[in-house]
Amino acid sequence: MINQTGNTDQIKQLNTGLVYRIIAQHGPISRIALSKQSQLAPASITKITRELMDAHLIQEREFPVLGLRGRPAVGLVIESEGWQFLAIRIEQQHAIISLKEINAKTLTEKSYPFDVKGNQQFSDRLSELIGLFFEENASHLERVTAISILLDGLLDSYSGVIHRLPDYHVHQLDIGELLTEKTGLPVYLHPTVNALAIGDHLKYSESRPQKNIIYLQIQDVVNVAVLNHGYSLDSITHQPILFAHTQTDSERPQSCYCGGKGCLETKIAIPAIIQQARELLADYPASILHKESIDINTISRGAIENDPLCILLLDITAKRLAYPLAMMINLFGTELILVNSALTDEHNYWLTRLQYFISLYRNPLYSNKLMFDKSIISIRESETALIQNALYDGSLLLQLLQG
Repeated sequence: MINQTGNTDQIKQLNTGLVYRIIAQHGPISRIALSKQSQLAPASITKITRELMDAHLIQEREFPVLGLRGRPAVGLVIESEGWQFLAIRIEQQHAIISLKEINAKTLTEKSYPFDVKGNQQFSDRLSELIGLFFEENASHLERVTAISILLDGLLDSYSGVIHRLPDYHVHQLDIGELLTEKTGLPVYLHPTVNALAIGDHLKYSESRPQKNIIYLQIQDVVNVAVLNHGYSLDSITHQPILFAHTQTDSERPQSCYCGGKGCLETKIAIPAIIQQARELLADYPASILHKESIDINTISRGAIENDPLCILLLDITAKRLAYPLAMMINLFGTELILVNSALTDEHNYWLTRLQYFISLYRNPLYSNKLMFDKSIISIRESETALIQNALYDGSLLLQLLQG
């Protein structure tokens, strides 16, 4: 009986999420069309849509049908006004807190200093800022449904635990449970790369033929998300993907914030590339890096202008990344690699070099299928993606329906 109940609840969650997603993407849509597209029985559609309407999550709207006279047809659309969530990004010693509607409209936003160290300071300060934000923006608050938190570190998105967080000395902090206890709201904790990947999928999946995608983020940290038809690998395994924390350097291993040594991230993250530029600069007296600031934009421009040091730096980064990435391509049959990084520019120099080095390792079976592109979605733009995804898979919907 326990298993049967669990199965019933799971089926209800999936069906409710499916109906909501179809309405969100294709509304206004009639119940007949909704039944055909979802492949659910008309009685199931009637029951689910009634519950969603009673909760003010969808509504009926008249719309004209081309070629037909008489009264307009009645279709279902999402009712997003008034449904809100709190979006939190923590970056560069600041916490950026936004109040958003579930249709992605930002109602208000504020950045607060967030210079904290250790679990206690981190959790206390974040709780304090959430309370302060609610107090300052009380006139904007309506139906706040959830809290979304984006961080760059080692996270367990499904237990809400921060395992390690660089620069903040956070270790094994159950921030999800703590904030849920204080606010009564579900907390969606994710690495930034997950939001970027899901946001990109929700925005472009209809027009993009590739469905097996690796989303690669190279900034101050390195992360990947693996998507198959919109489902992320970690959503199935409920385990974080530790791609960047594979130990690859046995000769000069550097300590990593994850607790390991010689991790890939210590060699290819943006700060590591800049540090290597400083170490090699004396050997290249003619490099433009002697005359200009040493940053990733200058290095990328220098490579395009045939500066030997800049070319070497970008090639070393591409080579180090190519082998482990090729192994993932061979395992998952990847069709597209999307890169979110300051390494990508309008000339696609580094992407071209990465593609070349990966071609030396990947199985020829995927040679004609694999494509490379830079991601154009911003972190701010992707904040809503996690909440939309929780609505589409039904997990957040059921909580809202239950009040």
